[in-house]
Amino acid sequence: MALGSARNRGMRSLSSKIFRTVLAFTLAVIVVMSLVLTGIYYFSAERDGEARLMAQARDAAAYLNDSPSDSNVEVMKDQFAGLVRFTLIDAEGNVLYDSSTPDPSALENHGDRPEIAAAEQAGTGAVTRFSDTLRTDTVYAAVLLDDGSIVRLAETRESLLSFAGSLVAPIAASLAAAVLLVLLLSRALTRRIMKPIDALDFSRPLDNDIYEEMNPLLVRIDEQQRQLKAQNEELARAESMRRDFSANVSHEMKTPLQVISGYAELMRGGLVPPEDTPKFAGLIYDESQAMRSLINDVLTLSRLDETAFEGDAAVPVDVLTVAERMASRLEALAGERAVVVSVGGVHAFMLGSETLVEEMLYNLIENGIRYNHAGGSVEVSVSEEEAAHPFAHADRGLSPQQASQMLHGQASAQAVAASQRQVVVRARDTGPGIPSDKHEKIFERFYRMEKSRSKETGGTGLGLAIVKHAVLYHNGTIEVQSEVGKGTTFVLRFPAASSR
Repeated sequence: MALGSARNRGMRSLSSKIFRTVLAFTLAVIVVMSLVLTGIYYFSAERDGEARLMAQARDAAAYLNDSPSDSNVEVMKDQFAGLVRFTLIDAEGNVLYDSSTPDPSALENHGDRPEIAAAEQAGTGAVTRFSDTLRTDTVYAAVLLDDGSIVRLAETRESLLSFAGSLVAPIAASLAAAVLLVLLLSRALTRRIMKPIDALDFSRPLDNDIYEEMNPLLVRIDEQQRQLKAQNEELARAESMRRDFSANVSHEMKTPLQVISGYAELMRGGLVPPEDTPKFAGLIYDESQAMRSLINDVLTLSRLDETAFEGDAAVPVDVLTVAERMASRLEALAGERAVVVSVGGVHAFMLGSETLVEEMLYNLIENGIRYNHAGGSVEVSVSEEEAAHPFAHADRGLSPQQASQMLHGQASAQAVAASQRQVVVRARDTGPGIPSDKHEKIFERFYRMEKSRSKETGGTGLGLAIVKHAVLYHNGTIEVQSEVGKGTTFVLRFPAASSR
């Protein structure tokens, strides 16, 4: 119950999200538009008031210019009255008359006032400023008279802050109405938006008629469903392979164990003549070696499946040197089978596990020796060539997880030569060849083309499986070129690396 509550607290309601978003946007628009319109209206009214006041100042100046200069004060006292403040200032800036002040001589000199200075220079001057005398925002309009004195009209105005304050009530009412409207609108929008979403059929994501913006999500869901289906199929396939592998290992180990146990029992019971003891001991030794080879191959495949080689340090491996070393180890087997093994080419380097490269080339050469005829040959050549295309894992029976793990095992992209060159190993034999429909099956574990010759050749049936896994582990590719009766060539390609 607590978990469900915590989960619900962590979930966000689409209706609440839409409501908050639309409400915030609406309130912001109302507030911004209210401020903008208030400012526009206020400053427009200010300009109109200033123009009207200037017109009155010009009329007053014209009237005073028609009167004697020495009577201007008396004329202003008698003729000019009302809400507008009238001031008469002489050429030196002294206040001769001010309708708002009984004793104009007490006022400071006005010669430095902006409107007075403007009138002296241009004949008229108008400005809005804070009046130190009246302690209010005031619009001033001044006109220069013919005698050099200046008549100035002043009118107080409501400040912008005060004007905006008078609009608080209507703006608050608008905001309250907007909140209610947005609440209703958000609910309606949520229902409308959620209707096609609620109708989604996630079993067929791409068949839904939905908003274009949701296509990437549905494509992603469809991809994930396909991946899950493929992974489930791969898991089932891997489980089947595991069961088959276990059964095959048990079967392959049972035969040598029975032989060893039987011969040992005969020898223990004294049923083997002394002259036959070396023969029976040799048979036991051969079977134990076969079992040892099988166990080693099984362990190698297990390590590859579990990417246990990732702990090995990635080093530049001289493929030609490794091939020569493996051919030397197999000289005895080649001599027994009357097969000539030759290795040639250039010293090309690949980045990876030298142990795995040895396993890979050893099994490849050994396979060519075992499945050959007396007087046959195995030729291994190493070269470095331009890569025809970037290396990528093909589907050769590995799970996506295994291929990905192998891809990121030792073949680090940073260590691969920037030129995209490749190391190419070609192993040719003069054996019986492989039918085209068996080119992929030969890499399966315990697969043998001629089961009747399995005892004769002595192979474990795991050699080519190890080769394939080792190739993929090093981000390489393997290709089979073969026809029945014309021998077989295995072509291995790996990203080349610097020798340093």
